Order: sequence, then C-alpha cells, then structure tokens
Amino acid sequence: MAAINKEQVDMDNPAFAQQDPHLKINDEEEMSLPPQFRNRYPRRPPLFDGLLNNVRAVTKKVEHIKGFKFEVAGGLSNNFHLAHSWMIPPSNKGKAPNPNPMKQPPVPSYTLAAQYLGGELRTPFDQPSYIMTGRWDSTGKLEAAIIKKLNEMFNFRFSAFYLDSSPNNAQVHFDCDISGDDYVHSIKLGTGLYSFNMMQTIGKRVVLGYEMMTLTERNMSLMSYAFKFGISQKQNFYAQYVGAADQLILAYNHRLLDKAYFMSELEYSNQSGESRTILGYRQKFATSEVIITVNSKMKFSSALTLQGFAYQLKLCAIADYNKDSYKFGYGIAMGQV
Repeated sequence: MAAINKEQVDMDNPAFAQQDPHLKINDEEEMSLPPQFRNRYPRRPPLFDGLLNNVRAVTKKVEHIKGFKFEVAGGLSNNFHLAHSWMIPPSNKGKAPNPNPMKQPPVPSYTLAAQYLGGELRTPFDQPSYIMTGRWDSTGKLEAAIIKKLNEMFNFRFSAFYLDSSPNNAQVHFDCDISGDDYVHSIKLGTGLYSFNMMQTIGKRVVLGYEMMTLTERNMSLMSYAFKFGISQKQNFYAQYVGAADQLILAYNHRLLDKAYFMSELEYSNQSGESRTILGYRQKFATSEVIITVNSKMKFSSALTLQGFAYQLKLCAIADYNKDSYKFGYGIAMGQV
C-alpha cells in the first residue's frame, strides 16, 4: 500500500490553494478577533493525526526549495482561488548518477492548485458552507478533496489521490470527525484500510488518545497511542506511538517570546533500531519569518521568508556535513500568497 506524502499534501487545510505545501504553526491572535469568532471550545483536543502539527511545522514540514520556484496566486472571486507554480531544480550536470532507482533526480515541474469556497463570503470572518480543493502537477500527481462541516459536531472529508501517473497508486479516503467540548472522534474509510481514533482532554493539562487501524489487504490490526501534557501556557510535551511504523515519537515545543518558538523531536524506530533528533527554531517578524533546524546527523537547514504587500520572497539553504552536500534555493511568489 503506497503511503501518502503529507509533506506535499495537506487537504484538511482550508487555505489549501493559498499556502506552501507544508503545515503552519497555529499562532492565530484570537484576541484581535470579534468575540463571536474566537475559539469557543478551548478544551477541545487536536485530531489524532494532527497532534504533532505545531512541532513538525518547524522540524519536518518546512518547504526547502532546491533550485528556483516561481508562483502566481490570486482570487478570481471571493469564492474561487487559483495558484500556479513552476519549479526548476538545480542542474545535475557533472554529478554521478544516483544508484538508488527509487530516488531519481528531480525534474522541472508545473503545479496548478484550485480552491472553491461554497456559500456567501462577504467578510473575512464568514465561514464557507463547504470547501473543494484540487491540485495537479506535471509529474502525474493529482489530488482532490471536499470538506463539509455539517454542524459544530460533525465534519466530513472526502479525499482522492493519485500519488503518481500510475493508476495502481490511487487512493480514496472518507473521514468523519465527531467533536465535543473536550473530545474528538474520527472514523476513516480508505483504500486498503479503516480506522477509528479518539482524543480526550483530561483535566486542564492532559490529552490522551488512541487509534485502532485495520489493514484489510494484509488482514492486520494495529494500535497507536497519543499523549499531550501542557507544562505551562507556553510549553507542551507530546508522545505518540505509531503502530503502522512501529515508531515512538517524543516532542516538545516552547514559545520563548512573542512569535518565537523552539521545537524538538525525537524519533525511534523499533524496526531498524535507529533514532533521530531534530531541533528547530522559528522567529516571525512583521514582514518576515526565519526557520532554522539541525538534526543528529549533522544536517542543517534554514529558510528566510520576506513578505510584501502582494509578493513573497524565500531563500533556503541546506548543509549536510556528513555527505559534504550543500544546496541552495530561492522562490518568488506574486499575488495572494
């Protein structure tokens, strides 16, 4: 069963067509919103799959451009948005071919992303009745999703993926989220699997959860577990065991100052017996953002984003000292980015 590359796809994000293909830290300043639009369920836990989103927005999911990327995005109306992007990878001239047939050198690509928001959206605070998103690129990947919030309790998602140009790698998923004041349940039916998970807030600081997944093609059931502990209002500790990968993940995030975050993540694979540690720092300013990471294999990365009125510039650098590899990239985005 092919795995979905969530670093390239985030169908649950309502701003799917207007954001980079990596997760964002949830640092929305709710105090600046009108009272009716603030979070009415402060005790509601995150989804089981999204427990580590805030950490991995820095340690894993940050988009590092290798080469040059140009993007144009804009809204044709309040409801319909389009984004075009062109990616030109660095030249491989003079480099030895990769002996791994599964890891071929990148090729130039074009990506088209579209988003449609149902309902009448007259102000930035209006909520759409449903969301339709889609993404296609010239390498053969095709993704589409429909998100429908029935009411405050039920939310439905239908997603379809072509991971490459081969129809054999197509996947279809249907998700139903059931949310309460202090709990979230999720039911998933997908290609070759079905699962149920739940997250429950206990007291003021603890969140516990589990997931039971059945792989129908392999006639196998797997259990996964999740834990979150709020050390303080600015510090959180996470632990998650992923049964499908037989992997244990420990993570920590600390909000140092306003818009400044420190993240750490430790992964241990019981299958290979290997572990990896990632440290990350993110600083956001009024018109710019800096993200820096370093892992236990001496791989450093940095990304600087400059935000203007209708443009965005991104400078990226990756240094792998063990492999003596150094890569740089930059991107330009125009329009509603």
